Amino acid sequence: MIKSGGSFFYKGKRCTIGAVILLKGLPYMVTVSHIFRSGKGDHLTVDGMELAVSSILKDFDLALIELPPACMFEITVLDKAAELEQAVLVNDIHTIRCRVVNAGASLLFLGFQCYNMPEPGDSGSPIMQAGKVIGLMSSVTLDTCMGIAISSDIIRSLKDNDNEIKDKRNKALLKK
Repeated sequence: MIKSGGSFFYKGKRCTIGAVILLKGLPYMVTVSHIFRSGKGDHLTVDGMELAVSSILKDFDLALIELPPACMFEITVLDKAAELEQAVLVNDIHTIRCRVVNAGASLLFLGFQCYNMPEPGDSGSPIMQAGKVIGLMSSVTLDTCMGIAISSDIIRSLKDNDNEIKDKRNKALLKK
């Protein structure tokens, strides 16, 4: 099953699925874009299926991969980060505790224990509080034991924009 925290493979390396969302009624896998060399059109393998990167949102370090509707997937529950509260980085290899130090409109700043830091393969891993995804791991600074995650607000804004487009289309149809 394709779900948040699961794995996919790109160029022989294990990578992490940050979230699975619906856009325009279609399922999309979301992860960080900096792991892909070419970007849009790069091929990856998930659940034995070869898929291609559908879209790159460079401003936010996000990549969207459209999933075939017939595949098994679990939609990710997204939430806002609670500042100065505990959180956890989760993937199918390990979990790492952290604290949300600051939560901005697009980024989360995370504090880790210096002896238990995220590793290079953890990019894109979901950051969770109370079982809900609040962000996707993007980078770490080893000398300060701090990390940066992309806020789930950015992912939710993709869904909100999709709903606005649907609302406008439905209103236009009602006027006819």
